Amino acid sequence: MPWMQPRQGCRHVLFVCIALLLLCVSAVHARPAPKTAHVPQLTTKQAVSAHTEDLRALMQALYTAYPAELAKSTQVGPREMTEWVFDGKANWRFEGIRRLQGQEALALLFDQAFAGDHILALVVGLETLVFEAYGSHNEFDIPAERDQRRLAMLLCELQALPLRLQANTQMNTVLRQPVAQQHISTTLQTLMLRLRDREQVAAACH
Repeated sequence: MPWMQPRQGCRHVLFVCIALLLLCVSAVHARPAPKTAHVPQLTTKQAVSAHTEDLRALMQALYTAYPAELAKSTQVGPREMTEWVFDGKANWRFEGIRRLQGQEALALLFDQAFAGDHILALVVGLETLVFEAYGSHNEFDIPAERDQRRLAMLLCELQALPLRLQANTQMNTVLRQPVAQQHISTTLQTLMLRLRDREQVAAACH
């Protein structure tokens, strides 16, 4: 009957629309998922260099914030002192912190009898801990092979240090100040993130 033709035409259009909609949904589901970009692992030299730049920035920021601490070591400015420490020829042995390195240098931070430059002790201690974890005594002779046990120990030491600084209520130094704590925490978090994500270091720290 003639009056049924429009209804049949509408039904045909509806079927076509549904078919097109199903095709679109299928195409969306069939589209391959975007690939996650692969982040290449850093070489040991690249890793040490990146850690060093972060510690260099930490030293300059702390000296800028606390010039009285800088004055315990020198009369030059924060940038000049930082360059002397990192680029000089002292081979990471400084008389102001008794020529100590690594954990021994960091122990000065908790020694009430130590009245010297706590920023120098902190940064030299951390930098030489990094060297030791990568099997070296400086930033130049870095072996290509990684010792995962040493790197895991470094990760745990970095994780523990802010807690030790906060927990030592007898320590009355600039490193307990909020600004210093923020600089230190941010830098150590950056180092730990690099160890975990770019070097695949895993550690069960206690």
